[in-house]
Amino acid sequence: MNWIKRVVLTTLCCAAASAGPITFTETQSGIGSLGGTPFSNALVTIVLTSDTSTITGGPAVFFDIGPATVTVAGIPGTATFVDTIEAVVNQGCPCAGFSDETTDRSMLFDTNAAFSTYALNAAISPITGDSSGNSGMSFPTSMGAFILSSSLNNPDHPATFTATTAGSVPEPGTLGLLATGIALFLIRRRVAA
Repeated sequence: MNWIKRVVLTTLCCAAASAGPITFTETQSGIGSLGGTPFSNALVTIVLTSDTSTITGGPAVFFDIGPATVTVAGIPGTATFVDTIEAVVNQGCPCAGFSDETTDRSMLFDTNAAFSTYALNAAISPITGDSSGNSGMSFPTSMGAFILSSSLNNPDHPATFTATTAGSVPEPGTLGLLATGIALFLIRRRVAA
């Protein structure tokens, strides 16, 4: 009977492993253009949605790919990036932000010591720091080219990175362990009766 209790207890402890939706957002008062429409000191918001179960990399650089959009205050609409975009954290910098995985070019990053232990796997409060990226590079979107220019690498235009989660759900393997533990408990109980 003690072995069944240990199996059930171990299974319940393993249920803490979870995966769930996560949304990465980076904002900056930027200068550039979207679809040929110029903007100056306008709020730029890049959003990528993904799942914590799809994070790759490590031990110090982590990636999470997902659909990404950009909005610019004063320009109507939301543009969807055409290339594969990834949220990235490099604990060594320490920095976090977005890059174009298709062309292997950084887009917009935020440097802050808070990222030295972050691995993209949990919510993180808004973290503001110096911005960096490929100034003047073109990133294709559904509305045309998105370009950030002089706002990058400029201390007068910091960036803010945030990650939010919508709660977590147990990974399929954890659910299997939990079901096995409960089944063993019920079988043992029936045999003992």
